[in-house]
Amino acid sequence: MMRMLQFISGLRRINLATLLLLVAGTTPALAEPDLNVDGRVLTPVVLANVTLGVVNKTIALGGDVPTATHVVIQSSGSQPLLRDNAGLFQPWDRNLASLPDNGFVPAGDNLQFQVLNQDLSASNFPMKVTVYYRVGSVLKFGSFDVFRRN
Repeated sequence: MMRMLQFISGLRRINLATLLLLVAGTTPALAEPDLNVDGRVLTPVVLANVTLGVVNKTIALGGDVPTATHVVIQSSGSQPLLRDNAGLFQPWDRNLASLPDNGFVPAGDNLQFQVLNQDLSASNFPMKVTVYYRVGSVLKFGSFDVFRRN
């Protein structure tokens, strides 16, 4: 009987935590698999509150040691924008050599890309985000979509 009560109590805590995540519109920062040279499809992000507009992506490095990090974002019907090292977005000419280093630093075996932190209520959705990192002369990347929750 005691074990059953502990199990039920644990379920209540899990359900409360899940409810809080749904209300806040965020999900735990689980690390995605490491990026690769062919491009990896990453888990989409769904924003419950576009006025907060916080979009981060954590990547498990799998032993990679990045020498540079890059972010490109493209909204529906617009040209791609690159993120500079100050966090501002500018038009991108699609030349990989012109991507500036965003300076994201690994924490252990994970790398967190801080893509957006701004009001996105006037933005077109979905958005396509591509995150890159360099390992020596090799460029690895992955892409994910950002949607607004209706």
